[in-house]
Amino acid sequence: MRGNKSGDQEVTIRILSIQHNFEADHSSSSYEFFALDKLTPEQRAGVQDLTGESPRRHLRFHYMGDWRDIPSDWPDKLLTLGYDIMVSESYDWWAVHLSLPHDPELMGRLQQYECDSDGNGFRLEVSGDRMVLYFGMQLDYGAAYDAFGEDPFEGLADLFEGVRSELFAGDLSVVWAMCETYGGYEDEETEPEPVEPLSPSAGALLNVMENY
Repeated sequence: MRGNKSGDQEVTIRILSIQHNFEADHSSSSYEFFALDKLTPEQRAGVQDLTGESPRRHLRFHYMGDWRDIPSDWPDKLLTLGYDIMVSESYDWWAVHLSLPHDPELMGRLQQYECDSDGNGFRLEVSGDRMVLYFGMQLDYGAAYDAFGEDPFEGLADLFEGVRSELFAGDLSVVWAMCETYGGYEDEETEPEPVEPLSPSAGALLNVMENY
């Protein structure tokens, strides 16, 4: 390629090679909601009014760009409108929200396992007549695909459907696994009660988290 002339001399620029680079765009967030049972007419009307989407048992929302995201009140509202599980992902930060009927006795047993490490960990809160359990974790996409197949969102939803059944049966090993991975209770007066052996769901989740 020839450049501009400089005086009486002509400058020649030679291109030796061209390299095409691909840069992945991670500035996106995804949210998927799963209803384990058929939505009631009242719930369907509530979902339609809130989101403008056609109510169905599996809702997907995907946002591109750093400044676009799901409205802040949608997750809690949808988790009280018949959706039992929300799986979300952004920048390899994954979260699962599990909506259960508010049970003060179960809530009291779960609270000892609450933990946080830079947004990862376990916590719970009450929303109306539901209690919502939050599981935050960093998962490598490769490990997630290896564990859950082509759709990690549905894979995690299936896994937490099993967690839900275990919690109803009184098995708290999944929250113990979260506490063991992300917790630190040196400053606590009492340590969380260990749960052994781990349930199949807790063991599968722990295996994926350890592969990050």
